[in-house]
Amino acid sequence: MFEKLFEPFYIGKVEIPNRLVMSSMVVGYAGIRGEVTDQLISYYEARARSGIGLIITEAAYVSVDGRLASHELGIYDDDLIPGLARLVDVVKSYGTRVAAQLVHGGIQARVQQPLGPSAISRKYFPPPKTPRELTTEEVDGLVEVFAKAALRAKHVGFDFVEVHGTHGYLIMQFLSPLTNRRTDKYGVDRTLFAVEVIQRIKERCGRDYPVGIRLGCDEFIEGGITIDYAKYVVKKLVDTGVDYINVTGGNFDSRDMISPPYFYSFSEGWFFKLAKEIKSIVDIPVISGGLISDPNIAEKAIKEGIVDAIFLGRQLIADPEWPRKVREGRLDDIRPCLACNDGCISRIITSKPVWCTVNPLTGFEYRWSSDEYLPKARKKKNVVVIGGGPAGLEVARISAIRGHDVTLIDSDDSLGGTLKIASIPEFKYRIRKLIKWYETQLKKLNVNVVLQTKVTPELIKKLNPDVVVIATGSKPLIPNIPGIENCVIADDVLLGRVRVGQKVIVVGGGLVGIEVALHLAINGKDVTIIEALPEVAKDLEPISKLALLKPNGLLSKYGVKVLTSTSVIRVEEGGVEVLKPPLERSFIKADGVVLAVGRTSELDHELLNTAKAVAKEVYVIGDARSPRKIIDAIHEAFFTALNI
Repeated sequence: MFEKLFEPFYIGKVEIPNRLVMSSMVVGYAGIRGEVTDQLISYYEARARSGIGLIITEAAYVSVDGRLASHELGIYDDDLIPGLARLVDVVKSYGTRVAAQLVHGGIQARVQQPLGPSAISRKYFPPPKTPRELTTEEVDGLVEVFAKAALRAKHVGFDFVEVHGTHGYLIMQFLSPLTNRRTDKYGVDRTLFAVEVIQRIKERCGRDYPVGIRLGCDEFIEGGITIDYAKYVVKKLVDTGVDYINVTGGNFDSRDMISPPYFYSFSEGWFFKLAKEIKSIVDIPVISGGLISDPNIAEKAIKEGIVDAIFLGRQLIADPEWPRKVREGRLDDIRPCLACNDGCISRIITSKPVWCTVNPLTGFEYRWSSDEYLPKARKKKNVVVIGGGPAGLEVARISAIRGHDVTLIDSDDSLGGTLKIASIPEFKYRIRKLIKWYETQLKKLNVNVVLQTKVTPELIKKLNPDVVVIATGSKPLIPNIPGIENCVIADDVLLGRVRVGQKVIVVGGGLVGIEVALHLAINGKDVTIIEALPEVAKDLEPISKLALLKPNGLLSKYGVKVLTSTSVIRVEEGGVEVLKPPLERSFIKADGVVLAVGRTSELDHELLNTAKAVAKEVYVIGDARSPRKIIDAIHEAFFTALNI
């Protein structure tokens, strides 16, 4: 079915068993000095076991002044060799090839004094201190530093190395006119540093030891690297002896283009347009991807000669077994990545280890390598789950996997709870896939799903369960504002229960308000967001926030106007009266006012008391406990189910 995806190919003289590549992604599981840990090995082992052809490890820093993140993998010292060897041995035992990615963060390094081609910082996600410009002698020294790291990689058994030349890190900084204002040889020829790094690695490791480069082929910023310049760079690197090109783009000032959030999630194969341009001028393998979750898109890209291999990133965090499921034709069993960034990249930005919104096992593979290894229940119990939202779905799934008899009851006519509302904007179609995935899993696990049934105290007494899990979700918060009856609720707007006119005010600039505003604007409405706080999107992760709020971001693109530090004090049929500090009142006209100021728990205390009287174990989880994000609901449900 996917013949091209599972064809072998070669990088240099190294045969890769198939054309699926695990992209490098820093996960924060290494030790404080960058040493390999059991947690990190188990994480890679779970992906190798699935049959992925090639794993490119997370960016391993070649020098302590080039570290990207807390608890990132290091390859800067011989003391790290034993741990790296263990990692390589485990991955290769499954027939998977493994490469070490070599990186220096330059001006984007998470260190006290960043170093770079020039003393230039970033606008977004800046370092704590203005970078210092490297001397010519220091740059010469860094060439040798990369080569020594590559030699360590070869020594421990890595099949090859990949030099990190994208995402705004040091090599890209030398290539870019935005960050390289030097007047020495490394400024006169901006490609020289990259060329010398490749040359020196080949000299140290031998001409037959493959060296690839992950190359930034567009910075997506005016004045930065463009595809035409990238093609010029590629030709020089090929002449130098590079063995493959891994095509991506972006820097920290265009970080939303590096790891596109769900607002961009239509574009599976995010970097294919760039990869096609590079592929047209080289005879060596070209790897690329970006937001890939659909194997049909991946297969088509290889068949059409756009790329030679596909990299998978966040999708392999969400579902390590993607390759095996695709090979076996079990596409309905693929757990979809939401491209939300809440569990992965945003946690790395805030110095936390990676989790995954939809996969609670991510980061815990050292305890349970997959669902089948979760501890079985010592005693089978009759578990009743009330509510079919994300918390209810996950607690039902894990309870059934562990061997309990599970009944899930929901008053609606289909599963999903608030996920169904969240999935309505087209840019959130991946949530619809998640609901479908849960439906499939619960059916396979023989969970008894009862819909269109309101759970009452009488029903709980009749069922007489051993365990009751209350996951009844949340409802919109209605503030006490004069004229609030003239508003419509964001949920009702998304569900199509009410219509709004052409000129719309959305009260509330948090996650729900932003999404409903963007949804309405995409559908042609004139939308204004009113937020009492000094900023909007406060509860969004940083990359999504950048995608929305940068000068040419999505809110600007679709004409959404934003008023911050503005309180709605009265609502009328024709608009709202607002107050801005210190005491400035004004009236804003509108055809409709949409309320999106938050949510409150929907917990029936009579039901809870009855459950406590009947069942030996009672749990309240998800939004029923406290309104939060999908990641919180699913993780809380997972660990609750382990306790049943």
